[in-house]
Amino acid sequence: MQAIIQRRYGTPDVLRLEEVATPVPGSGEVLVRIRAASANRTDLESLAGRPLMYRMFMGLRAPRHDRLGLDAAGEVEAVGEGVTGLKPGDRVYADLIYDGVGAFAEFACAKEKAWHPIPSGLDFETAATLPASAILAYQGLGRADGVKSGDKVLINGAGGCVGMFAVMLAKAEGAEVTGVDHADKLDFVRSIGADHVVDYTRDDYTRTGHRYDRILDAIANHSVIAVRRALTDNGIYRAHGARSTGGLLQAMVLGPLMSAGRPRKTGLVIGRPNDGADLALVGEMVQAGKLAPVIDRTYSLAEVPEALARYAAGQERGKLVFRI
Repeated sequence: MQAIIQRRYGTPDVLRLEEVATPVPGSGEVLVRIRAASANRTDLESLAGRPLMYRMFMGLRAPRHDRLGLDAAGEVEAVGEGVTGLKPGDRVYADLIYDGVGAFAEFACAKEKAWHPIPSGLDFETAATLPASAILAYQGLGRADGVKSGDKVLINGAGGCVGMFAVMLAKAEGAEVTGVDHADKLDFVRSIGADHVVDYTRDDYTRTGHRYDRILDAIANHSVIAVRRALTDNGIYRAHGARSTGGLLQAMVLGPLMSAGRPRKTGLVIGRPNDGADLALVGEMVQAGKLAPVIDRTYSLAEVPEALARYAAGQERGKLVFRI
């Protein structure tokens, strides 16, 4: 089979499309023929090995795993011994973050519980946009008991993959949504439902005097002290990503310390990747038209480096999808 291979950290031009052995499913495993995959910020972080703190888990000098890609959608090709819930031909999707990644390939093999049925009516390309970004947005906003009608919600990085879903999910709950991103993406952020937009190159949302019931942050480019100024008395701030180790550590360590015993809460998103119940609920929202994933462009497997370069440059307006 063909697969995108990463043997060292760097920019997208270090990636190679190579012929590798097709996996054979072992006991409890399922082999899936990938029909579509999509790009995520995590792919860029894995490629670059940044923030540097991540290399504690990914490999200090070179990546421990030579594959890339979280979001996969396709058809079951074969099953291993003991698999009872899936059979060849079933349409499934997954976030492969805990299963060796490898969505940028013709086949992927993972344990049975990693794969979930694709809701009827969703094509492979749409399905491939959901498992990582949409679930992180849903969980970052507090899941079903999070955002309420009338809440004021701010999404920092609203034009990104998770940000796009967060804006849509918050609007679906009746929130008043402010999207923060650079000027080139503000029209896109408005188009997906944001009531207000902020160009972070001109305005600092923590100093505008506006306060929010919930802030979801993809960048963590402000201190915890600063973001607390922008929260209502019972507001919640959660970071699901950071561009630096410092921002990550602030959200991970300082945020919870400053929140102890106080109504305003700051910290990291405690995510549950590939949660089947959450994925089913998000899929139902897409079926019902409450959530409409935007696909910016569709690429071939060989064009993964080109697509990730576009993503790294901040040129995407929605999800970048690979038809395999």
